[in-house]
Amino acid sequence: MLVDNEDLVRRGFRQALGEAPYITVVADTRVGEEALRMAELRRPQVVLVDAECEFIRKLAQPSGTALAGVAPGIIVLTSNALDSHLLGSLKAGARGFLLKSASQDELISAVRAVADGAAFLCPTMTRRLIDRFEILPPPHERSHAVALASLSGRETQVLCGIAMGRSNQEIAHELHVTLATVKSHVSRILAKLELPNRMHAALMAQRSGLVHPPQPPRAKQAAAAPCPPAARPEPVVRRAW
Repeated sequence: MLVDNEDLVRRGFRQALGEAPYITVVADTRVGEEALRMAELRRPQVVLVDAECEFIRKLAQPSGTALAGVAPGIIVLTSNALDSHLLGSLKAGARGFLLKSASQDELISAVRAVADGAAFLCPTMTRRLIDRFEILPPPHERSHAVALASLSGRETQVLCGIAMGRSNQEIAHELHVTLATVKSHVSRILAKLELPNRMHAALMAQRSGLVHPPQPPRAKQAAAAPCPPAARPEPVVRRAW
């Protein structure tokens, strides 16, 4: 479902997603009560929205609203690249964050990841988030070690998978369990750690040293190395006198 106050923006993203297999846009609407009613009626797995945090919170945490019992994955799609907007959106319950300048491939990848229960951040904002661990709320002032000690061995394995950016399906395959079992573990992990979503759980695992965030592969040194002096042609100097 697409939620944006600009008709042309919604039309563009509908077209981009319409070209992707296994993705169906079930509705598009402006921000407001109509969007909440539409989400209740169509029950989308994923909502792409450009809105203030309060509206995002109503979609992501529907208790007491018209969306009671419905909790779609929220992807914030915005031209606002401020850290405050990123952190506010994640605190409100968003599971994805994309800039409107994102490529079609990024958009499709984000929708599929969030539909599978994972999280997705555009590369531009990932480093900012890692550098801003203060969004992680301490569970009743307990240390991370104490909080993590409350997890079972299997829950710890699932948490490590989350922290490494793996989807529920990938974790299930690695641990040789069903997808439903992984989803159950994720729910218990969030409840025990008193965290709102898996993004916060991943940050806690990385901050505590349980895992280290995956590093991008380094480019081959030979490719980046400057041309050795012997291989450089001597400059031609013409003197006129």
